[in-house]
Amino acid sequence: MARAKRTDRTEARRRHRAEQAAEFETSQDADELVHDADAPVPARRKGTAPAGAAAASGSAPAAGARPVRPSFLGSARAAYRSPNVREDLPYLPRLLLHWSVLVSAAIAIVGTGLLTIGGVTTDPTTGTQVLTSTGQIGQMANSLFVGPPAFGAALLIGFMLPRATYLVGLVYGIFASICLSVFIFSQPSDKLTGIGPETIAYAFMVGILGTMFFTAGIAWYKRFLDLLNPNRGQRAKAQQKPQQGRGNAPRNRLSGSSR
Repeated sequence: MARAKRTDRTEARRRHRAEQAAEFETSQDADELVHDADAPVPARRKGTAPAGAAAASGSAPAAGARPVRPSFLGSARAAYRSPNVREDLPYLPRLLLHWSVLVSAAIAIVGTGLLTIGGVTTDPTTGTQVLTSTGQIGQMANSLFVGPPAFGAALLIGFMLPRATYLVGLVYGIFASICLSVFIFSQPSDKLTGIGPETIAYAFMVGILGTMFFTAGIAWYKRFLDLLNPNRGQRAKAQQKPQQGRGNAPRNRLSGSSR
């Protein structure tokens, strides 16, 4: 009987310990839940969405994520710039000295000179006007940078100039029309077939406006490509960002002094 009592007491102690352990774990879990519920919510910055809402919607971009590519029509509308003559006119003298304008004008002058001086000759056997080798080079330069309209100059100026491309295209169109008029008036009338005053009138009407619109259109196309590819601007910023290294660190004044 004594042995049976000892066994019963041992089993009772084990059950009591197990019940106390279960009650302790239950109370500890309840305390943790209360502590989490009473914990202060961190204040979010102005203009930012809560973390839960961002995770639920899935619209919040992660850090370092690629920018969203804009739509085709949205980029086309954003690339358009309304002409503002009052603001762009003060920049015109400086823009006319840009290298793209100077190179286009130099090619137009050289091409006009090659055509004017020995560019056209008469074939003795047939009696027709033909271009010499010098005249062929001049004609190729004139077709691109004199026109009318001057497509090559519009392409170069429109891609290179930062602003007011329509004003620069207008001025260059006038210059190209003058170059064509110089070539026409410098040649004898018997050497020119199908070229006369109507060609000069066409150059001053269609050539000037065509060069201006083509230059502005190329500038719009450049902005359109930049907006359609947002990674292009990030690459430029990454290339311009200086590398943080030991050589760029400012030198301390006291680093070279001896104690």
